[in-house]
Parts: sequence; C-alpha cells; structure tokens
Amino acid sequence: MEVRAQFESHVLALLRHRPAVHLPSARQLELMCQRQLDAETLPGWRTFWSLATHFFEGLRLVPGRSIEAPEASAASQVLSGLLLREQFNEHDMPVEDSLQVINHLLFLEQADVISQRLVSILNDWSESPELDLPTEAQLDVQSMAQLAQDVQLTAVQQVADSLAVQLARLRAKRVADDIKASLSGAQEVSRLLQHFAVGSVRQPQANVLAALRGE
Repeated sequence: MEVRAQFESHVLALLRHRPAVHLPSARQLELMCQRQLDAETLPGWRTFWSLATHFFEGLRLVPGRSIEAPEASAASQVLSGLLLREQFNEHDMPVEDSLQVINHLLFLEQADVISQRLVSILNDWSESPELDLPTEAQLDVQSMAQLAQDVQLTAVQQVADSLAVQLARLRAKRVADDIKASLSGAQEVSRLLQHFAVGSVRQPQANVLAALRGE
C-alpha cells in the first residue's frame, strides 16, 4: 500500500473511532511520520514531519485522551501536508507559502489544546496541593517544549523547559509559592501563544521565569 493510502486509512480509523483514540492507528501514524522525518532533508518539511510525529505521539501517550474538534483538525492538516509534499519542488514558492500556513496551524492546534489542559490541571492542583500532581502535567509541558523547539519559538520553549524542571522539583518537595509559580508559568505559555497566533512574537516575562527557576 502506498504511503498516502496508508496515511488516509489510519487517519480515517482515528476519525471513525472518535472521541476515543484508536491507539493502533495513532501508533502507526507516529511511526510513518517518524520515517518521513528521518528521510527528509528540507528544513520546512522536517518541521512539518516533526510536528506531525509529536501530534500522533501525544494522542497515544495519555490514557483517556480524546479526539475532539482541534485534534481532528490537526489530523486533517497532516493529510494536507502529505498531499502538498507530493506536489512540492524547491522552486514552487506558492507551495512553500502553503507549507508555512500548515505548520503554523498544526503547531497552534496542538499547542492550544496542551496549554489549556495544562492551565486547568495546575489550577486544580493549586487548589488541592495535598493531592499528587497528575502525570499528564509533566507529559504536557515536555510536549509543549518539543513543539516550541520544532517551530523555533524560543520564548515558549524557555518557559516550558523551566516549568518542566520546576514540576520535577515539586514532586519531591511541595511549596505553596512554587505551586502558584507553576500555574503562572502555564498561564505565561498561553499568553505567548495568543500573541504568536496573531503574528506577534513576545518575550517571556522575566519575573515568571525567575519564579520558575527559584531565583
């Protein structure tokens, strides 16, 4: 079966089973995207395949995660990118422009979902700090850092990396002010993403980074 037919078959299975995640298809799509990434040489397309790999990896990592409208849209963006790749040549600027749009949307559709979920998890934890921090929070913040690295969004990556380190510290020793700093860090990621969505790249607030780093 050719690559496009394989992709379409597994994406169709994902959409047919929603809101549940069809784990075999998510895993196969992740592996196929990783193979495309390994074989890719052009930077813009490496970004696309990396974003796509992380998307399908994220679907299968957390039990109970569901496919809602943003995830279905992201899966469609992956198919659009695959079709575009088949048409691409290095001198085709309209296709290059379309690729940038697809990468932008594929990043934001993943990042927005992760960001909102992270803020919700940390907000709930800040109100009940006696409970264990859900594992999903650590996975989400690591995924956010990876996505930001894919698109070279340094500000978001800085905050996400600092938040990941801080959450690891909090697992060992919980301090009320540090839990509040975690929530502020997640909210800062959301703020930076909102600006990025409208074409404005902002720097992280220094006080938020300092609090996450315990400075």
